[in-house]
Amino acid sequence: MRRKCKDHISKLPDDVLHTIVSLLSMRDAVRTSVLSHRWKNMYAYMSNLEFDWHDIISTPADSTPGMVCNSAVFYFLARLERFLACHLGTKVVSFKVSCCFGNMYARRINDWISFAIRKGVENLDLAFTCDKPAERSDWRIIDYYHFPTQLLLHGEESKLRHLSLRSCTLQSDFFDRFSTLSTLVLCDVNLAGHVEPHMFSCCSKLECLTLQWCFGLERLCIGDSLDRLKVLVVSLCEGLKGIELSATNLTSFHYKGDDIELSFERVPNLGELYVMMKDTDVVSTFAQLEKELPHVKSMTVAKSRAHRNR
Repeated sequence: MRRKCKDHISKLPDDVLHTIVSLLSMRDAVRTSVLSHRWKNMYAYMSNLEFDWHDIISTPADSTPGMVCNSAVFYFLARLERFLACHLGTKVVSFKVSCCFGNMYARRINDWISFAIRKGVENLDLAFTCDKPAERSDWRIIDYYHFPTQLLLHGEESKLRHLSLRSCTLQSDFFDRFSTLSTLVLCDVNLAGHVEPHMFSCCSKLECLTLQWCFGLERLCIGDSLDRLKVLVVSLCEGLKGIELSATNLTSFHYKGDDIELSFERVPNLGELYVMMKDTDVVSTFAQLEKELPHVKSMTVAKSRAHRNR
């Protein structure tokens, strides 16, 4: 005679079951809905939401970057939007989407962002291409999504703390809509509008800033208003001609790209410096930086290989 196993897990309190589901991937969390009536809607309370194109769509390995079939896009949209329509939680901590389409579906993407904002999202991570900029042969095929800063809340009304954007256009007049951020990552982003060197000065709580493959910024000035900034990474930003740093709490600065003017006005806590330029004289540049920044404990100067421009 077989002993019938009792389902002790389903008898646990809701908050415990919600915690268990939160540790699963999105796909596995949805699968728990068939376990029993008790588990039917547990996945709908997840607070960390992640929708990855490669988890949902089987894209052929030889597919052309920037070119995806409409049926795949519609399937991805249906899966994501069906989940959002069923979401029962009052809070979304993290909302991440990685997809292979952009501004053609701007209205629907805007709806996703509005959903996350209404739910008090703290970590917003959006990527709109599935290729790597370093391997891209034709930049014209990328349909850059226009990120709607107007959807973000003003000042302290916002719960947003971490923002990561990839392959989109960002208007530079975001002002206090980024004022609550502690981390900002911009990769393959077109900075549009009247781009000022001090465009990030309104991000007074920023602790980590990463700019990679961005374009539209000619000079970057980090001033006293960013007194919490500790880590700055600037890599392969086309058209950038100079960086001026006056950040008293900056501890780490990494730069990679064309030869540009670097100005260190006031960086008393800088402990790590990494500079890689295309045509730099490594020995003379190192000697100059070592003389200018004797307090830096870890300093690296290197010469980079030519990188692909747009």
